Amino acid sequence: MLVLGIAYGLIEEGLIDQMLFNRFYLSDQDQWKSFIPFLGIDGRLTVYVLAMHAIWSTCIPIIIVEALFPKQGIKPWLSKSGLGIVTSIFILGSVYLSYDTYIEKQFFASTLQLLGTTIAVILLIILSFNFGSHTSTSTTTAPKPWFLGIFSLVASSVFMLADSSYGWDGFAVCVITVVVFFIIVFRWSRRIGWGDIHRIAIAGGGIVTYAWLGLFSGSFIFAFGAIILLVVAVRKLRKSRIRMN
Repeated sequence: MLVLGIAYGLIEEGLIDQMLFNRFYLSDQDQWKSFIPFLGIDGRLTVYVLAMHAIWSTCIPIIIVEALFPKQGIKPWLSKSGLGIVTSIFILGSVYLSYDTYIEKQFFASTLQLLGTTIAVILLIILSFNFGSHTSTSTTTAPKPWFLGIFSLVASSVFMLADSSYGWDGFAVCVITVVVFFIIVFRWSRRIGWGDIHRIAIAGGGIVTYAWLGLFSGSFIFAFGAIILLVVAVRKLRKSRIRMN
C-alpha cells in the first residue's frame, strides 16, 4: 500500500501537474534550496510531497476506513464496473488538470523526466505486488498500540518540522526520519500479535500530527473532526475484535 502511494505521488506530481520539475510552480522560490541538477528536482520538496501522498493521502485514509468498516475486511471496495467508472473519472480529471496546469504555469517537463517518472511508477507498481503477506517467525511480542501511536506522532512531527527547514539539512532530516521509521515499523510488524489495532495506532499518530498542525494554521474544525474520526475508528475496531473473540 505504501509503495503504491509513492507511485500515485509520482503520477500526480511528476506526470500530471509536474510540480516536481517546475521550480516556479510554487510562489515561494526559497523551497528549491536542495536542487539536484541531473534530475531537475528539489530533494527536500520531492521527499516531502511523496511522503505526503504515500502516508497522509493514501495509507492513513485506507487504514481508517478499514477500521470504520471492519466487516468489509480486505474485500475490494468497488465492483469491476465501479472500478471502471472511478478509473475513467480519474483519467479524465488528470487530463483536465494537466491541461489546466500547463495553461496556467506554461511549463512542461522534458521527455527524459517524463520517461524516467513513468518507468519509476511501473517499477513501483510491480514491486508492490511482490510484497506478499508474511508469517511471523519472531518470538518477540509486538509493541503496545499506545507506544506505537506515540512513536508515530513523534516521527511524523519531526518530519513535518524538518520540512520547514529548506535546504539540504531539511532534506537529510526528512530522509533519515522516513527511513528509520519504516525500518523499525517493518521489523515490529513481523512480531507476534501484530494486527489491525497496531496499524491504526500508527495511523493515529500521523492524524494527531496533522491535527496539531491544523490548530496552528487555524483549521480548528478539521483538526477536531480528524480526532473524532480516529476515536470512532478505534472504538469500532475494538468492538469488532471483542465480537470475534
